[in-house]
Amino acid sequence: MFRKIALVVLMISVAFMAFANGQEEAASGEVSLPKSIEVQVPAKTGGGTDVMARALAAQVAKDAGINVTVVNNTDGSGAVALEKVYSAKADGSTILQFHTTMLIKKASGVFTRSAADDYKVIAVSVQKDPASYMLAVDASSSYYSVDDLVAAAKANPGTLKFGVETGGTAHIMTGMFAQSADIEVKCVEAGTDTEKMAALVGKTIDACFVNPNQAVQYVEAGKVRVLATVSRDIEGGVNPVFPDVKSFPELGYAFCFSNINLFLGPKGMSDELAMKLHDLYANAYADPAVYEVLDPKGFGMVFLSYEDGLQRVKDTQASLDSVIEALGLKQ
Repeated sequence: MFRKIALVVLMISVAFMAFANGQEEAASGEVSLPKSIEVQVPAKTGGGTDVMARALAAQVAKDAGINVTVVNNTDGSGAVALEKVYSAKADGSTILQFHTTMLIKKASGVFTRSAADDYKVIAVSVQKDPASYMLAVDASSSYYSVDDLVAAAKANPGTLKFGVETGGTAHIMTGMFAQSADIEVKCVEAGTDTEKMAALVGKTIDACFVNPNQAVQYVEAGKVRVLATVSRDIEGGVNPVFPDVKSFPELGYAFCFSNINLFLGPKGMSDELAMKLHDLYANAYADPAVYEVLDPKGFGMVFLSYEDGLQRVKDTQASLDSVIEALGLKQ
């Protein structure tokens, strides 16, 4: 009898302590993290997204004292990873790290889930460099400025050939630029940046958007001319590879583009938990152990505030929806 009473007392005590801890947590505004977090990454091992995910996850695990595991899940071109997070518990134990491709595939109809509407946007980071891609033309052409190129396009609508990789970043940039300049251009499949440069020098295309590191050797050899740089926001900015080249906004064109990294959770996740995860990831990147690894690889990033992150996703999705439709890429 005594043992039964003691057991009951013990159970009541444990229950009371759990209740008290819960009340204390609620009163302090603190939220608990799960003991383990699985980060679904729709990218192959060793790629840029994977490198970023693993560097950040390792630091988050260290700072929070929990287990964080990166799972590379490319099944269904990323759709399986999206569904896994969509249907996961909202306790933070399963989250997603992806990038602009998710928004592009939503705009084109490949993905049905919306980052802003179907998930909790935990965090968004943008590229650290204020500008990225360059608009390049053949050095022997008559295009010495963006205005020259735009004038030629308006004089002969639909004839100026832009090299793109269908559905890729440069394709999207071409569409956005055409919209901002109110011109009609012809998009020509030209493959990777290396292949675009060869096509430009070979005069099979008139212009293209390329990574500055790819363009620099051609510029130094006098074969290619760069007319403008694509800034990450409408405020403009320069790329360190071509510091003397102005951005489109500085030249009077309302055109900017930035690849963004998305950190998403199930829709039902509380704002308190999402903000805690946001701060963990932002602080993780701020640690030298992370940015000293990522920055030299060109993966430097700037985390937006929790509120601004969601708005950036909405704005980017709306812009991509419009461009994808204009380019005829919607399925």
